[in-house]
Amino acid sequence: MKKTVCFLLVLILLTGILSACGEDGPEPAGPVYGERGEVRRSPLGELAPAADAQAVLTALSSAGQRESDRWQTEDPEAPATGAQLALCTDAGDTVVTDGSHIYMLDSYGLVAVSAAGASSAVRSYTKVERAGERWGDRLYLWQNRIAILWNTVAWDDEDEAPEGVETRIVLLDLSDPAAPKQFSALAVEGSLVEACLMDGTLCVVTQKTLLSLPKAEEAETILPKLRENDRTMTLQAGELYLCPDPGKAALTVAAAVRMEDGRFVDALGFTDGTEAVCGEGQDLLLARTRWKEEASAPRQEPPYTVVDYKAAAETEIKRLRLDEGGLTLNEGCVLYGALADAGAMDLREGKLRVAAKVDERSFSVYTDEAHGWTNAQNSSHLSESQLAILDQNLDAVGALAKLGGETGISACRFLRSNAWITAGDSLTLADLSDPLNPKLCGSFPARGETLLLRDWGAAAVLAVSLPAPAGEVKLTMYDFSSPAAPKELGSLGPEALPAGDLTARGALFADPGSGLIGLPAVGDDGAEYRLFRWNGSKFEDKGAFALDFTPDDTRGLLLNGVLYLCSPAQVCVTDPESMKLLATVSNAVG
Repeated sequence: MKKTVCFLLVLILLTGILSACGEDGPEPAGPVYGERGEVRRSPLGELAPAADAQAVLTALSSAGQRESDRWQTEDPEAPATGAQLALCTDAGDTVVTDGSHIYMLDSYGLVAVSAAGASSAVRSYTKVERAGERWGDRLYLWQNRIAILWNTVAWDDEDEAPEGVETRIVLLDLSDPAAPKQFSALAVEGSLVEACLMDGTLCVVTQKTLLSLPKAEEAETILPKLRENDRTMTLQAGELYLCPDPGKAALTVAAAVRMEDGRFVDALGFTDGTEAVCGEGQDLLLARTRWKEEASAPRQEPPYTVVDYKAAAETEIKRLRLDEGGLTLNEGCVLYGALADAGAMDLREGKLRVAAKVDERSFSVYTDEAHGWTNAQNSSHLSESQLAILDQNLDAVGALAKLGGETGISACRFLRSNAWITAGDSLTLADLSDPLNPKLCGSFPARGETLLLRDWGAAAVLAVSLPAPAGEVKLTMYDFSSPAAPKELGSLGPEALPAGDLTARGALFADPGSGLIGLPAVGDDGAEYRLFRWNGSKFEDKGAFALDFTPDDTRGLLLNGVLYLCSPAQVCVTDPESMKLLATVSNAVG
């Protein structure tokens, strides 16, 4: 009997060892479980430039008129989306620095403050014509040039009726910070989708959504306009490409502006909107969601005429090349599934990473001709997510499929060679260092919040959890020095109520070199700026600076060991070690 028991135990142990040798490792816990998959990809094909304005008008007239509009709505019974991810980036923020001066925007112009510790002072105030309704302020700094971007309502020649939204760009020469000089003023029709600074050229992508279309005899008025100083230019029909299956009546314009002289290099347009933009080197990529629909032949089910439809979401990706000759449209591709959100596309070292939500639907449309009414009935709906990796030729090289199970993921962001994926109450990391063999490598709990991610040195990422309104923030540090086994290093749940929108560019201050993290908050005694430190093993709550103004739009900058808390009203110069206020510089000189 003893021999039989021992033999069985050895057999069980041996079976376990052999089984483990044949696996890549344990699957991560949580609902983000995915599997290796094949990317369903098709070529974009040649996009034809419009022959004339009438062709543009015809293309936009067909947008959004399909029967599928009936079912492209959110399911009211769909489960909660769970945690959302947001990258924290300072690119295009309202406060920038060249190391010796800090530049920021207020309602009327550009303020330049010397970064000289306790001796800091306003060096100049340059008024910029920004009257009227405006939003989306951004600054882009390149060498001794600065570009100011914002959205505003455009008016007709008599300033009596609004004609739509336009993106304005003003460039200043900062060779002498005490006397900046404006040398160019430009505008592009449409609201700003994204801007990328690429080797001295600012690429601006706008979207003009058309609430109404002109009459056929006025088709020329639909062509987008650009202004360069006192000259107004109209994008020619041949520079507008006709997109297949436009989802909405909108025009996208990609315009390149040379920072050195403030001139338009080139501009191209497309007969549809754009949801996401990313750029690297000389490549600028634009993505949008479109729907592929197939209809059966009509059949009779008296008193109805019935047509069965199958529809699936696709992500169309266009690649533009920027060189000395301007912008050219290169090859693109179409991926199966809708872009998960505007941040779910990333270009790194020539590899394009995209997270998409697969959405397949079947439905039938019943038409009662005798009584003149139509009804639609859904018959099936598939929803899941995938992550695709494409090479420099936009050929698929690796993928993870069925992410998030039957409901799919809620968000995906990319940092270095990792993807951060949320679904339900789970945060999962994927190792993309081998694009041919992406792997899920670890899961952590998430509480259905927004997670701000910040790159933190060689092998760590800072995640700041932003709960529902009136909730407190939480800081967590993750270590992925071993991609196959990421781990949580430490967390802190301070009693800090964030002020303003911390998902805005630059709103979260995080400096890996010093270990400091800061954010505007509301304390027991009013407005404050909370400061924390990661000391390599745990978080420390350093306390708060009391501020005499509402700090919703405060930006933190660390220069030479001095922390500058910048807002349109003033700059508070502080010592982050002693937590003392060194000086206050008022910006109210305009």
